[in-house]
Amino acid sequence: MRVNMLFGFLGSGKTTLARRLLQEGAGDRKMAVIVNEFGDVGIDGAILEGRDLDMIELTSGCLCCTLKGSLINAIEELNDKEDIDVCVIEATGVAEPEEMIETFTDETMRGRYEMGPMVTVIDIPKFTRLREMLGPFYEAQVQNADVLILNKVDLATAADLETAREAIVELNDEAELLFTEQCELDVNKIIAGATSRKMIDYADSRGIEVDHHHDHDHHHDHDHHHDHDHHHDHDDHRHAPAQSFVLDAEGSAPRLAMEEFFSSIPDNVWRVKGYTRLESQPVLIQFTMGQLDITDAEPRDNHHMVFIGPDMDRDLIENGFRALYDAAKAVA
Repeated sequence: MRVNMLFGFLGSGKTTLARRLLQEGAGDRKMAVIVNEFGDVGIDGAILEGRDLDMIELTSGCLCCTLKGSLINAIEELNDKEDIDVCVIEATGVAEPEEMIETFTDETMRGRYEMGPMVTVIDIPKFTRLREMLGPFYEAQVQNADVLILNKVDLATAADLETAREAIVELNDEAELLFTEQCELDVNKIIAGATSRKMIDYADSRGIEVDHHHDHDHHHDHDHHHDHDHHHDHDDHRHAPAQSFVLDAEGSAPRLAMEEFFSSIPDNVWRVKGYTRLESQPVLIQFTMGQLDITDAEPRDNHHMVFIGPDMDRDLIENGFRALYDAAKAVA
């Protein structure tokens, strides 16, 4: 089974890329996806649902540390099905790629899977700001990639694009650069791309022998019930300093009031994502550091909104958010 891992900070376009890979990259391939959500409720999984594929959602943590054992179990569960050709892993926006490289070169995992290129999606208009704000963590997502997708180029000025490109090449001059709008690209560059050079280099630098050209026959014999207790030292783990909480978004709110709510939301709310109804119309709301996108959605039974950021004042945010729906009820 081939594994393709997708990284990128919150709102960069990872889910859009995952959707393209799963839709356009399938062909005769049997696809699967593992979606990691930082919050307690899976929103990205809901965006990808309804497709003919195996999907596993891992919530309330990060694949590269707290959910590492869950990731290994999920990968093995999919591999045991023996008919899956490609597994796409969409990591949370605060995941650190090197920790994932470490996981797949661990003695319990190495050589079992064909590892596609490590892919990081970059929100080009926000690159400079995010680098200044997040420092080494954000730079690590760039440095540990085989393919860098410079996304949202249509929203960046030519000068900002060139400044970002130069800085990105300075951080990683070996990665392939792909310039995209809404992650539109030739999916075979990812699905059928070369084995991860970053993973090979990591293994070589630590004297780890990895079979770069292993047999991809799924009928190998190994025990899937080994101990997944990985006691790695995470003193150097460079997570973005973020927390999350989930608010109920049942009911219907005025669209203009919702837009005003997000226009005045505190700066330390980095990302908001979820489903609700605006003036009775089901919508998907995606907010990333000042940029709000509201798109129509299919009706659904449950509506939630996930808020992500550092040191957020939950009471302040929740009171303002609930007031939108309370006001709508009063008018009705």
